[in-house]
Amino acid sequence: MNVVPKDFIRVMPDTMQDFISEAFQKAGTTAEDAAHIAHLLVLTDLRGVFSHGTRQTPGYIGMMLDGKVNPRPNVRCIDESPTTAVYDGDGGMGHFASYHAAKAAVKKAKEMGLGAATSRNHFHFGSAGKYTRLALEVDCAGFAVSCHRFRHSPDGMIATATGASPMSFAIPAGNQPPIVVDMATGIYGSLQFEQSPASFFKMLGLSHVSHALGGFMAGIWLFDKPPDPPTIWEGANQGAFIAAIDISQFRPIDEYKAEIDQHIHDARQMKPAPGYDRSDLPGGLEWEREQEWAEIGIPVGEAHQEQLKTVAERVGIPLPF
Repeated sequence: MNVVPKDFIRVMPDTMQDFISEAFQKAGTTAEDAAHIAHLLVLTDLRGVFSHGTRQTPGYIGMMLDGKVNPRPNVRCIDESPTTAVYDGDGGMGHFASYHAAKAAVKKAKEMGLGAATSRNHFHFGSAGKYTRLALEVDCAGFAVSCHRFRHSPDGMIATATGASPMSFAIPAGNQPPIVVDMATGIYGSLQFEQSPASFFKMLGLSHVSHALGGFMAGIWLFDKPPDPPTIWEGANQGAFIAAIDISQFRPIDEYKAEIDQHIHDARQMKPAPGYDRSDLPGGLEWEREQEWAEIGIPVGEAHQEQLKTVAERVGIPLPF
């Protein structure tokens, strides 16, 4: 899904953002919130993470129009210390509450050296890399995980216990692209336990770190009752944990970034993996795409176009192409 389609049209980022923002406003969000989520979704498209960019819009808007997600949440910080914060998403999109949590974590890291925040009572927060990249802007390292509310079935196999929870790490660099790991912790379809038991157990371990921090510690089970009273939103079943570390508290930042640059440079000079034509570390390709596609437009494949058409038809606005 996150491979550049063979057949596509290009849509400029501003044009896409205006379309997505208008669609969310038609679904009931404020103009400010609509612009915010549109910006984040288009950024995700620009990095080539199509699975979590504007292709998610039909589902998000559908949840709002169907009354399962609050289109106008009152996001609040409900608990705070010098290094921590807890945000309640009021049944809205995770892009709002989790973004507030990430900003708080980064601010506290710059003030205290370390900062962390949780968000809860919200829907999907999208690509985890959006939040860790906020740490890069101020030379911090970032970490983010999220989880949705679900229970294991005794009839299911342990292979289904992961829930595909997202996880991201972001490491600042100097002149080289930053290292950004942005992934789901589940592997489906292509993995057979007999073929790679080590990969399976690593996947299982990473997934349940996400559950423990972005789920249980975030407090997602506090809102597991049916949507009555109406202040409890059916779709608000997710949470997140986001942390930031001020590297300058441990090393002079210029020295650190110079070493990271050399490390990334050396890795990019290595022979490519079989079947690939370049060597890179996580985040390098996304960084290059973001720079290039901001100038020439986002490649929008046929399936992507159909999803945007679905949005346009449901809320009654013209397509951006």
